[in-house]
Amino acid sequence: MDCELIQIDLVPYHFGAITEEARARVEAHLLGCPACLRDFIALKRSMEAPGPAEARPTAMAKARLRKAVMREIGHEDPGVSWAWWERPLAVAFAGAAMLAAIVLVHGVESAPGEAPHSLEAPQR
Repeated sequence: MDCELIQIDLVPYHFGAITEEARARVEAHLLGCPACLRDFIALKRSMEAPGPAEARPTAMAKARLRKAVMREIGHEDPGVSWAWWERPLAVAFAGAAMLAAIVLVHGVESAPGEAPHSLEAPQR
């Protein structure tokens, strides 16, 4: 396979924005071509390594990007927090469930029990 064709697909491969067929082709080529593998590793390092502070995105840009990605994949906006009344209500519900479980277990433990019935058929 021609290395020039693989070089074009390295960035989309890094971000996972590549078809399954192209991904398999790139991976197969990277296993057999040390030069392209070195290029891919260098590309990956340059994208993931922190650069100078002025080249890094601001916190606001990161938050906007995160929200856009979450919206794109269909998840709820991570910046949206619970309403003021939902948190205490959830804690109260959890406490009530725990209290009910404790009372139930205590009732079962302290109730008088019966001896197990024998497995023999009742005599007539």
